[in-house]
Amino acid sequence: MNGYSLTSLDWPFLVSIASHLDSALVKLGFVFAFIGYGAKVGFVPMHPWLPDAHSQAPSPVSALLSGVLLNCALYAVLRWHILIRQTSLGPDFSGRLLLIFGLVSLGGMVAFILLQKDIKRLLAYSSVEHMGIMALGFGLGTPLAVWGAVFHLILHALTKANLFVVVGRIVQKTGTRQILKIRGIFSLWPYTVLSNDILN
Repeated sequence: MNGYSLTSLDWPFLVSIASHLDSALVKLGFVFAFIGYGAKVGFVPMHPWLPDAHSQAPSPVSALLSGVLLNCALYAVLRWHILIRQTSLGPDFSGRLLLIFGLVSLGGMVAFILLQKDIKRLLAYSSVEHMGIMALGFGLGTPLAVWGAVFHLILHALTKANLFVVVGRIVQKTGTRQILKIRGIFSLWPYTVLSNDILN
């Protein structure tokens, strides 16, 4: 094997020769990768699996799905985005796709979130919305937008994973996932409720 074939799948090497890649093949590859990874990210309209999986899975699994899987899939899309930016296509092609799917995911989740009565599905739809916000930041591509999207990604991974664990405990204690039926948290965890009130 020559050196070229050994490094042909090395990402820094691909970025360094990106300007020499065939733009039609690169565009086709990115579309397929975007659809595949975008389904894992939960971009609308590829999101239907996400609320079903999150609501039915045990809470620790839901925490991993929302805090790890979605972010890793978005990172994979961004690796392709970085490569596409260096080709003759420029940043507009992949950036425009991120902007479009980010806006659709953000706007499309508003009604679902407002009308949702299942607390775990609510968190799942919220994750889709937040992925849309991050996609908008990365799609814009300005230093401030990218910094904000990366910061958002880190915070979402930490907070949403914790939220799923806490909500799982609440559901276990109250025996329901229906938001309107969840009552009596103070009597179950008085110290937790009081400490949360003090922090807020």
